[in-house]
Amino acid sequence: MRKTKSIYRVFVALMAALVVAGWASTRAVADELDGPQAPAGAYNPPPSLIGQNAGFDLETPAEAGAKPIGSQYVLPLPQAVAPFPILLNQSVRRYVSDFLNYPDHLQDTFDRSHPYLPDMVRVLRSYGLPDDLVYLAFAESEFSKRGKGPWQFNSDTAKRFGLHIDNYVDERRDPVMSTKAAAEYLATLHDAAGDDWPVTLIAWNNGDRAIDRYWSLRGPNIEKFGNRLPRRTRGLLGRFMAVAYIAHHADSYGITPVKLDDPPAYQMLPVRGGTPLSRVALDHGTTLQRLHELNPALLRDIVPPYERSYSVRVPVETHASAEHVEF
Repeated sequence: MRKTKSIYRVFVALMAALVVAGWASTRAVADELDGPQAPAGAYNPPPSLIGQNAGFDLETPAEAGAKPIGSQYVLPLPQAVAPFPILLNQSVRRYVSDFLNYPDHLQDTFDRSHPYLPDMVRVLRSYGLPDDLVYLAFAESEFSKRGKGPWQFNSDTAKRFGLHIDNYVDERRDPVMSTKAAAEYLATLHDAAGDDWPVTLIAWNNGDRAIDRYWSLRGPNIEKFGNRLPRRTRGLLGRFMAVAYIAHHADSYGITPVKLDDPPAYQMLPVRGGTPLSRVALDHGTTLQRLHELNPALLRDIVPPYERSYSVRVPVETHASAEHVEF
């Protein structure tokens, strides 16, 4: 019995010694990592790592053999947008023939649009829309910069998508500004139409509610039952697809090829509100008429006086110095 108790006491003593040794070792490691203990109530800020290596040999993750980690915040590269589905049916062929009966008129339309097409197409691409939608402006207005402008927005829709209209400016008439509004509207309709482009353009021509009204025309049904559409809508779709088709085959029809990626023929300059356009023209070696051609949104011969700074297009061939930009 005494022998058993002795063994038990030795075992307890050994265990206690091991516990004490382990606690001391842990405290020593902690002291090495934490450094000297600060007096009670004192605050030691963390050491700065700027300009020093803090006692470690720094290396890049690649040098350490690490592999890159995919991040949910890194967006994928932009995907190519599928082209608009151009239908060359009997109706579209008739519009192609009508346009080609007056090739000079169509050429004039393309020429009017040429200075603005690169910027307009860039806007469409930024919204994930196909390039060919730029020809919808041709079908709407023959690319008119007067009245309601290339996209023929009514005032309510124009204001809904951020276009400003007053006695000094009508941004519906500006090809690039109005394209931004058109792109936003078309992208919204395209989502609501279940990514169906013909139904998107039906809604463009008839209003948002037309998506529900003509939902059955999605997909191949547009070919079968397209005669149910209003005449004006069938005409818009036919003209749009005909112009797009001709633009893609301009060489074959004796028309100057349409270039969508040329640099713009103008530069944007900030001009103080209330500045006469005649002064801008004089300072930049151009004419008042040319400024109005490049800035169709300006309704008067003066920059809107309520604007602190307003962007005005001037021809790129100008040789004015940069210090004369801001008036």
